Amino acid sequence: MAEGNASKGVKKSKRVNPRLDIGSVTRIGERRWHWSDAYHTILTLTWPRFFALIFGIYLLVNLIFASAYYIVPGTIISARPGSFVDAFFFSIETLATVGYGVMSPATVYGHIIASTEILLGMLVTAILTGLLFARFSRPTARVLFSDIAVITTFNGNRTLMIRAGNERNNLILEASVRFTLVRKERTKEGETFYRVYDLKLDRERSSAFAMSWTIMHKIDETSPLFGKSPADLEIEEALLHVAISGQDETLNDTVHARQTYDPENIIFDSHFADILFERESGKWSVDFTKFHDVKPDVLR
Repeated sequence: MAEGNASKGVKKSKRVNPRLDIGSVTRIGERRWHWSDAYHTILTLTWPRFFALIFGIYLLVNLIFASAYYIVPGTIISARPGSFVDAFFFSIETLATVGYGVMSPATVYGHIIASTEILLGMLVTAILTGLLFARFSRPTARVLFSDIAVITTFNGNRTLMIRAGNERNNLILEASVRFTLVRKERTKEGETFYRVYDLKLDRERSSAFAMSWTIMHKIDETSPLFGKSPADLEIEEALLHVAISGQDETLNDTVHARQTYDPENIIFDSHFADILFERESGKWSVDFTKFHDVKPDVLR
């Protein structure tokens, strides 16, 4: 069932990992960004951009309040006259409500600005705490998809296969998979039309997705891939999209994962190398080092 080291004929697939990147699509004529989208936008930022945004807001707020202290001389006790640096660090201490007792507001104007900054600081802290919690608590799946899809002969039928693996040491309960094909077609009126096909799978649901899952679509007369060659897929700009969803047993929440394959990542007449093997203890293991490996069918 399993093999030891990679045998002769096994080849590594290209680590391309194509994905359906919605952000790469240029939208023409849609309504501009609205402030109500801010929460959604922040949640979709990468972690480096998220922390850069926090730092930028923090710096901007302190610069604004430091300027408010600075433009009116004598606002801060013990601050050096004309020192913007002292005003800036006093703003930081006020925003964080950690005053060290050296500098303090000296006038009614200074107290008003400091009170406003303290109120704003509490609001910003509450908002940032909520955003951090929302990002950390958002359920995510660590599902690894094979870099390529293969078309091989399985049980006497031409079959499209991709491989998925659960990289976490837990279960995804009631897992379901959807497999679709998007390709360019020309209508009878001569217009170009991108059509979406739902591909029928041998198994669309799994009660418990624990280790690996080979997703298979039989290419028969009813399949939109029937009789297609690699050149046909290139001409039709074919795109395979797979999506897996289920309930994470640890988080007790729904998780999703997806992957996209273009014609360059669909290999004909090849099959995946075995990754599942039984140890001497009787337990099963998955060898992720060979997860993306494929073999030509002629070597069977």
